[in-house]
Amino acid sequence: MSKRTLPRLLQTPAVLLLLVWMLVPLSITLYFSFIRYVLASLNRPEWTTPSITNWRGLGNYIFVWNNDGFWLAIYNSVFIVTSIIVLTVVLGLATAILVNRSFPGRGIVRVLLISPFFVMPAVNAVLWINMILDPVLGLQGIAVSGINEFSENMRSAPLIGWFFSLWPELTPISFRASQTSAIAVIMMVTWQWTPFAVLIFMTSLQSEDQQQKEAAILDGAGKWAMFRFLTLPHLARPMSIVVMIQAIFHLSLYAEIEIVSRGNGNKNLPYLIGEMATNNIGAASATGIFAVILANIFAIFLLRMISKSLME
Repeated sequence: MSKRTLPRLLQTPAVLLLLVWMLVPLSITLYFSFIRYVLASLNRPEWTTPSITNWRGLGNYIFVWNNDGFWLAIYNSVFIVTSIIVLTVVLGLATAILVNRSFPGRGIVRVLLISPFFVMPAVNAVLWINMILDPVLGLQGIAVSGINEFSENMRSAPLIGWFFSLWPELTPISFRASQTSAIAVIMMVTWQWTPFAVLIFMTSLQSEDQQQKEAAILDGAGKWAMFRFLTLPHLARPMSIVVMIQAIFHLSLYAEIEIVSRGNGNKNLPYLIGEMATNNIGAASATGIFAVILANIFAIFLLRMISKSLME
C-alpha cells in the first residue's frame, strides 16, 4: 500500500459522512422546492404530503420571485450583512492594532474585548433592545432625558444661556420601528462579532515581520505608509477568513430580528423562510435555494474584492 493510499482510506469515512451530512438536506430541499407541499390545504388535501404526483416544476421559484417580500428580504440581508462585515473589520483592525502594543493590564483588556463573542445571540439582542436602545428605560432614553434636562437648566444661565437656547429638544429613537430596526440589529451583532475580528487580527499581527518594519523606519517611511504597504497586505488572508466566516453566519441571522421587531422592516431571507415554512413548505424550500445561491455569490464577491485590493 502506497503512502498516499493509506491516508486517503483513513479520510474516506469522514469525507463520506460530511457529504451525506450536506447532500441529504440539500437534496430534500431541492425536491420540496419542485413540488406543491402545503401543510394546511383544505381545498387540496393531496398537497399536504410531499408526493412526486404534486410536481410543480419551477412554479415555487416563480411564486417566490414575484413576491415583493422576497426582494425586500434580499435587500435587508445584503444591507445588514455588508454593514456588519465592514464595521467589524474596521473596528476589529483598529482595536487589534491598539491592543497589540505593550501597556499595563493588556492581558485583562484582551479578555474583556473577547468576552462579548461568547454571549448567546438571543441574550445579546434582549440586552441591547431593552437595556441600551429602549427609548424610555434604556441607556438611550436615560441619556436623551439627561441631555434635555441639562439643556433646559442651562438656558437660564448668564452669558452662555443663549447658546443652550439654540439646542433643539432631543427625541429618543424607537429601534423597534420599521425604519430603524435594521440599524439596531447591525449595532448589536457588530458589538458581538467585533471581538472575533480582533482575535483573528491580533493573532496575525504577532507574526508580522518586524525586520521589514525596522527597515522601513530606517528608510524614512511614515506610520501610514507602513500600515498601508506592510500591515494591510500581511492581514489580507485573515481579513478574507473574517469576511468569509461572517458572511456565512450573518446571512442566517434570525434570533436578533425576531427579538428586535419580529421582522418588521428588517425581514431577511431566513426570517422569510421561517414565515413560509409554517404552511407553504414548497415556497420555503425554493426561498432556501435562493438563499444558498445568494450566500455563495456574496462570499465569492467579497473574497475576490479583498484579495485584489490587498494582495496585489
